[in-house]
Amino acid sequence: MTDPTCTLALDIGATKIAYALVPDNAPTTTLSTGRLGTKEGDSPIEQIRLVLLAGLKAAEEHGLSVTRIGMGAPGVILGPEGTIVYNGETLTEWAGTDLRGLSREVLNVPFAAHNDVRVWAYGEHHLGTGKDLTGRVLYVSLGTGVGGAIIEDGIMMSSPTGTAGEFAEVVCSDHAGLAVRCENIASGTGLTRYYNEAAATQLDLPAIMERFHQGDGLAQQIITGNLRGFGQALGALVTVLNLSAVVVGGGVAGIGAPIMDPITAGIFDRVLTPNKSVQVLSTSLGAQAAVIAAAKYARDNAF
Repeated sequence: MTDPTCTLALDIGATKIAYALVPDNAPTTTLSTGRLGTKEGDSPIEQIRLVLLAGLKAAEEHGLSVTRIGMGAPGVILGPEGTIVYNGETLTEWAGTDLRGLSREVLNVPFAAHNDVRVWAYGEHHLGTGKDLTGRVLYVSLGTGVGGAIIEDGIMMSSPTGTAGEFAEVVCSDHAGLAVRCENIASGTGLTRYYNEAAATQLDLPAIMERFHQGDGLAQQIITGNLRGFGQALGALVTVLNLSAVVVGGGVAGIGAPIMDPITAGIFDRVLTPNKSVQVLSTSLGAQAAVIAAAKYARDNAF
């Protein structure tokens, strides 16, 4: 009798690499989750290798057979091959990394990797909020940065350069009406910087949101104004691309109504009347969305 099969799924970030075993017969279940610091060892590459080894050991302990590996990672990535062709500030000196080659040094099984937001969007579309959506859907993630993906009738938009869905350079209006790249005004990093520069403080976003809820006018002006401007840019894209839905995820979106309400209002500020039926939705896969999505992407695309 053979062992039950699973995917070893990794979510690679600037500060941590999370992993989980996702059984093939329970695609939204995670087993033996763990994480290592991305920059704690000699290099991110070495940390990824250690995470793969930890995942294999966990699979053996659970009596599972790892039949594929899936990864979501920062940067512009040729997927599902897993070649990093460009890196931003999240992980420097990352371009040129061959994630497939690294994976096969540890275990020679089918492999798939893509940009972390594209992977999340793929999983969210097929297993979460998007599973009942039709047409063309824009997925936007607000976290340390801003990322995106477009999925049409279940198929993720691809491109020869790996950049399809990159959203950070879209320009939108901030709370003061100035034109700024959206990542600078709508990401967690951007919102934090806006407030700290205006208030001469050094708070993190949770502390700023606490002030928001206490009635701090500056916090409310920046959070609401920046995100409404961001929503207006999304609203223009709804019309340009004839989107049926916009799904917003990421750690910042997880804050809830103070984030989602102005984004939604901004979208409906700008959509044309024929596009007023667009749905604005939140992610639903939960805290393990990234690894669940990486496993789904690998099940469908690994080779």
